[in-house]
Amino acid sequence: MSRSGVVFPYGITLREGGVLDTFPAAEISFFSRTDEQFSLFLLIDSGATISALPASDAPTLGMDKSEGIPMRIAGIDGKVMEGWRHEVKIGIGGILLSIPFVFLENKETPRILGREGVFDRFYILFQEANRRTSVISNNTKESRAIDRVLDILA
Repeated sequence: MSRSGVVFPYGITLREGGVLDTFPAAEISFFSRTDEQFSLFLLIDSGATISALPASDAPTLGMDKSEGIPMRIAGIDGKVMEGWRHEVKIGIGGILLSIPFVFLENKETPRILGREGVFDRFYILFQEANRRTSVISNNTKESRAIDRVLDILA
């Protein structure tokens, strides 16, 4: 794996009736308070301002959800959910960073990687035809190549 970027296959979920759904995903490394590392695939959601996890994930990360900053957020359906904002140490493609997550009380909450703290540090490319996502660090030769392409198209 290159320090400049990484490619992830789309995630797969099984819906009712045996229908398979695919979604743009990234493998995110999480660290417990004792620095134990584990990975989860999160849905990459460019429409989500902040990343989100179900509140039931907080103890696994060694966190007490209620010690975070209380907040209310609205989902795509406009439904308001209660949550607690925390800074969480993660790894993406070998790069460590701390980004905000909100732990949501809703048991149906998907694990989401939102824009805050992520999209300003990486180029996120979706290749729907091949069902894969690229996460490329800023200020690399790969990101500069993307800049050149975008400049040509502008």
